[in-house]
Amino acid sequence: MDAMSRRHQKVVIAMDEKIAEGEKLIEKLIVDKKTLQTALANDSDQRNQMLTKEINSLQTALEFKSCEMKELRQKYQQVALRVEEIPVKELEITKLKHKVIELKQALDQKLTYEKMLVHQNEELKRQQLAIEEERESMQRSFDVMVYRYETGDDVDSTTPAGQKQKPSKVQFRSRSSNSDRPQSSDMDRSTDRDSLIRSTVSMYASQVQLPYNHAEDVIYAPDEIITVNMIPNIKNTRDPIFQLEDSVPLPKTQASD
Repeated sequence: MDAMSRRHQKVVIAMDEKIAEGEKLIEKLIVDKKTLQTALANDSDQRNQMLTKEINSLQTALEFKSCEMKELRQKYQQVALRVEEIPVKELEITKLKHKVIELKQALDQKLTYEKMLVHQNEELKRQQLAIEEERESMQRSFDVMVYRYETGDDVDSTTPAGQKQKPSKVQFRSRSSNSDRPQSSDMDRSTDRDSLIRSTVSMYASQVQLPYNHAEDVIYAPDEIITVNMIPNIKNTRDPIFQLEDSVPLPKTQASD
């Protein structure tokens, strides 16, 4: 019994030692567990913080990308609209080109027509000048014929060079009628009156040989009294230099006598 008790005590002591070692191991494991839990908690917090920061940064980048995508979509829409407008613009450009060609053709036609009108205008001016010269010539011839007819005398314009004439006032009076001369009211007085006076004076000067010194000559025309101072031309006695002094229209009753 003693031996069994000793063996049991030894077994109990061994078991106690094992239990003590087990308890120490348990305590150590508990400490390690706490250390590991603390380390794991700290590590989790750091990782969580890092992950949170990364997530925030990715969210910010995503927002930037979203804004960029939005801008790109808007630009794409604008470009798409412009691309859709290209055929319309090309059609307008084609129309404008055709219009420019038409305007150039119209301008060329107008320039050609303008040149033609300028040429016609110059031709008409030349014709008008020729008609005016012919009319003045015919008027002078007509005045000479009327003068010769009414005076009943054909005055010889040639006079000996040495012959002298006394200063005198030459007066002649012409009678007009509907068959002999056109009525003065049928003329344009604003343009023909001066021409008629010049024709009358030229006709008078061609029919009268003037001395070197003479008084003013008074010409009684059908419609007016003309006072003229004629200066003989030494080189050509047939072409005197005359200076119109006065021209007084006669009243209608007197002019018709």
